[in-house]
Amino acid sequence: MPPKDRSPADTFDQADSQPMPQRALGAFLRAMHAHRQLMARKMAEQGLPPGQAFALKEIAHNDGITQRDLAEIRHISRPSLTVMLQKMERAGLIERRADAHDQRYMRLYLTDEGLKMHEQMHALLDEMLTETVGRLSGADQVELVRLLDKLTDAINAGNPAAP
Repeated sequence: MPPKDRSPADTFDQADSQPMPQRALGAFLRAMHAHRQLMARKMAEQGLPPGQAFALKEIAHNDGITQRDLAEIRHISRPSLTVMLQKMERAGLIERRADAHDQRYMRLYLTDEGLKMHEQMHALLDEMLTETVGRLSGADQVELVRLLDKLTDAINAGNPAAP
């Protein structure tokens, strides 16, 4: 029987000595880590490191994005981004062009090969979702979305800078 000043969610499970909020966070982080590992492995099989895949996605959705904006969006230092973009350029996935109005800015565009790779990555993500989230029942998927939305709301309530 839990002490009267604790809710059942805060009680310790006999199989695990952590309170329920820590266990829930641990389960969430394990799921995120497992997903990240699966994604990285699948992307590597396609010959594209995860960082490049995310950059490819951002460029596909923001054709002509500047290197500076991409660095800010992806939270990557500009020198690290430059190295990554050089590799992507050598692989024929992107091209960099100076801004027509301000030569200090480099704008990024997908090549035909980059567009093809982006489409492959999108198909790969769909496949991964089918293999993972798709294994849950429809009701469980609805419940997962509901709970994650509630978690997001709780996080945002504690963060005044959140949208």
